[in-house]
Amino acid sequence: MKNPSHLLSVAALTAVFSTTWNAVAPAQSCDRALEATYKVTFVADWSQQTHPTDFPNNPHFSGLIGGTHLPNFSLWEVGALASNGMESMAESGSKLALTQEVNNAIGAGDAEFLLSGSGTGSPGSTSLTFDVTSDFPAVSLVSMIAPSPDWFVGVDGLELFQNDRWLEEVVVTLMPFDAGTDDGTTYTSSNADSNPPQLIYEITGYPFFGVPIGTFTFTKITADDLALCVDQLVAGQNATLTVSHGTPQETIAILWSTSLGSTTANSGTWCVDFGIVFPPANPYSRLVSFGDCDANGDYQVTRPVPASAAGVTLYLQAAEENTCPDTRMSNIVTRVVL
Repeated sequence: MKNPSHLLSVAALTAVFSTTWNAVAPAQSCDRALEATYKVTFVADWSQQTHPTDFPNNPHFSGLIGGTHLPNFSLWEVGALASNGMESMAESGSKLALTQEVNNAIGAGDAEFLLSGSGTGSPGSTSLTFDVTSDFPAVSLVSMIAPSPDWFVGVDGLELFQNDRWLEEVVVTLMPFDAGTDDGTTYTSSNADSNPPQLIYEITGYPFFGVPIGTFTFTKITADDLALCVDQLVAGQNATLTVSHGTPQETIAILWSTSLGSTTANSGTWCVDFGIVFPPANPYSRLVSFGDCDANGDYQVTRPVPASAAGVTLYLQAAEENTCPDTRMSNIVTRVVL
C-alpha cells in the first residue's frame, strides 16, 4: 500500500520549526555523496531537409553508450586519439568494446555507472534514465551517425553537479565529429583505415556544413540536495547529526519520524517535500534540530537519544529554509535505536 501524501499547514509548520539548539562548532562535513536521477532525451534532427547534400538512405543513430565519471577522466575528447572502443562505436555502432572500457574505468575508480540505451532513426528521438552522484558528476555519451565512415555525435565530460548544486536542465547542441580512424569522406565510403590514426575533430564542412544534427537534453528527475549523516542511535546516549552541501549561513531543520510517506509544505520561507510523515497523520514525529550552516555549508549538532526509544525504527531527513519555490532536501537516514 502506498503511503499517503500529507500537506503540512502553516500552523503546523510553524509549530514544528519552533525550537532551536546550538550547533557543534566547528562543524564537520558529512562524508556522503549526493545522488540524483536524470533523463537524457536525444532528439535527432538530421534529415534530407536539414542536410540535403548527398543525404543517405536509412539515416539512423546507433545505441547510446557512455558513463558517469570523475571530471578529470575522459572517455573521448576533441584533439585526442580515439580509443579502440570509440573506433568500434564510430565505425560500426558496436557498443561492446566501449562498454568494456567504461567498466574498466569503473574498476579503476575513474567512473561509476555505465550508460547504455537505444538508438533512433532520424528524424527521431530516444531517451535514457540514469543515476549520477556528486562524487562522479561528469557524463559522457556518444552515438554513431549511420551510415558513415567513422562519424558520431556526443557529449564529453558534462558536469551535472556544479557549484554545489544539481543542474535542473542542460541542452547540448550536437555537432558531428570524426573519430579519425577511417579516411572515408562520404556517408557510404568504402572502409579505409586511417594510417596513422588522426585526432578526433568536429566536421565543419562537407556534408554537414556547420548545421547541428540534434540535441541531448539532460533533465533532473530527482535529487538529494543536502547530505545527512547520523551516528548509530543508542538509547540514553548522545548522537551527532551532520548536514553538508547547505547554503552558508542558511537555516537547516532536521526531523525524525516513525513513518515513511510524503509531507509537503509551501508556506512563508519554508518549501519542503519530506519523505517522512508528520503530525497529525503521525504524532510520533519530532524536530531534532534547527540552526544555521557555517561558512562551508555544514551544520552539525549533538542530541540525546531518549532512553525510552530503544527498539524503535526512526527515519531522519533535513531541509533548508529560504529555497521557495524550490525545495532543498537531504537523503533519508534509517536508524534502529539500540
